[in-house]
Amino acid sequence: MAKNLKKFVNPKFTRTVDLGLLSRLFERHRDALKGLDLGVFRDQAAQDDAREAVQDFFAGPEENYPEGLVADLHRIAELGNAAGLDIILQQAARLGVRLTHDTKGDEPEIHQDPKHVALRVFLDHPDVFDAASDMMALMVRTSLAEFVGRDEGVEATIDNRAKAEFETAAAAMFEQDLRSNYCRAGWYDDADELVLVIEHGSPITTTDVLQKDQKRVISFRAAEHAVLSYSSTTGRLKIGGVAKARRSDLAELFAEKILGKPEFFAGDDAQNLYTLEPVQRAGFGFTFNHDFDPGIQRVQITEVQVDRVGADPKTGETRTFYSYVARDGRDNALARLGEMMRGARLGSDWRLNHIVIRVHFATGGKSAKKVTVKLKPPAHAMFKRQQFEGRIMTLLRRNGLLNDRDAPRAAVAAE
Repeated sequence: MAKNLKKFVNPKFTRTVDLGLLSRLFERHRDALKGLDLGVFRDQAAQDDAREAVQDFFAGPEENYPEGLVADLHRIAELGNAAGLDIILQQAARLGVRLTHDTKGDEPEIHQDPKHVALRVFLDHPDVFDAASDMMALMVRTSLAEFVGRDEGVEATIDNRAKAEFETAAAAMFEQDLRSNYCRAGWYDDADELVLVIEHGSPITTTDVLQKDQKRVISFRAAEHAVLSYSSTTGRLKIGGVAKARRSDLAELFAEKILGKPEFFAGDDAQNLYTLEPVQRAGFGFTFNHDFDPGIQRVQITEVQVDRVGADPKTGETRTFYSYVARDGRDNALARLGEMMRGARLGSDWRLNHIVIRVHFATGGKSAKKVTVKLKPPAHAMFKRQQFEGRIMTLLRRNGLLNDRDAPRAAVAAE
């Protein structure tokens, strides 16, 4: 069993879990279950025997575990921690679902443990669980592919028919990639954006496992998540958790099924979103201007890569000969690179490949909130977007690093 599942179904959990809930979880996979007699749960006077049977089951051969049970346990384990509990409570409040209920005074407090709560919500409140699972997937995404559409102000159609058509088409796409035809989509409004989290199958994983002194081969298919976020105001679509070769295909499905505009994201400049030209022009003395946002205390440049480029003597094509990477966690990596390359200038021979910045946001407390952003033109700005996304995008725009429609009017020289 995978390490995270071993940790989840440890002896402490099996000794304290509500046997009624655990019985219902196993009941979902009765037909494929081996090595565990579900009748052991029916005798209320023999609960210790039931717990011992469960513990022996999880310590036994993994071929006895139904694939569906392993998938369920993976999902429950993902939310069976403090962070997952917070998300579950948030989504329950959003959906108006009360997770607490009148119970006997001798109800064990252990049943409020995140693992136990995740199991109970998985079985009793699947809508809350699915929403929490979606939000967890959304929070961990930092690398998003972005597409800008042909127009602004194009609204999404999210009626039941459009949703069903999109999910069916997405399932067919994943099935073509040998990821099964399972596809569940969660649809959410986040301020002025439509957020879509798609749960789908991963490729089959086959691995060797050791059972006592014998080696066996097992196969399983885990669940994965893709995330999409669309702003009708800007016509921008963000996609994460999808293979690079499939991002344009998923964007096209969204354009056709949800926007009703095929090839909306297929323009030549659809992914020409970011630029380092202002830094290139200013050279090693470039600094970020953040005076417009009093809540930004500091912007550090912590990493820079510069490429030595030129014409290939054989083909005449432009190529990269070698690269320098400078890192400085305290001060300014760009200035440090300039010290290393005295006499050199950024330009046609030396081109910036990417920069990494650390933005310090005031929080009202002693410590600032720091967000690290990697900018790699033309298509990538990588950072955790659940906080400060709008302010970071404004910072990039005001310093001329966005190739969006408003950049020529909004860019502020930071040279």
